[in-house]
Amino acid sequence: MTPSFGTGPHTVRLALTGDLDYDSCAELLQRVRVALDGGVRVEELHLDCRELGLVDSMGLSTLLQIHRSACRDGIAFHLDDVGQALRRLLELTGTYEYLTTPRQSGPAAESRRGRS
Repeated sequence: MTPSFGTGPHTVRLALTGDLDYDSCAELLQRVRVALDGGVRVEELHLDCRELGLVDSMGLSTLLQIHRSACRDGIAFHLDDVGQALRRLLELTGTYEYLTTPRQSGPAAESRRGRS
């Protein structure tokens, strides 16, 4: 997995190539953290998956972790150009809609959910 960066105003885009597996997940998490903590307000995070190969269970867990962190911080999360293999994995695990439906929720929204 080789992420490449592209940013626009308040947007971080990472193009993922190769495999997202046990060996590459830590690098992706680190690069996402660096991109989001760069001192500039980020409103959207796009992960371009068109060149992504194999995604194992650790890769799926990493995508879920990135999604959860982005939403917690009020950053809209997008998986772009999801290929057939990744789509099938997401559908089989019941995470396709969760990871591909654009949503944005900040810390205030998260804390309200727990208070009824």
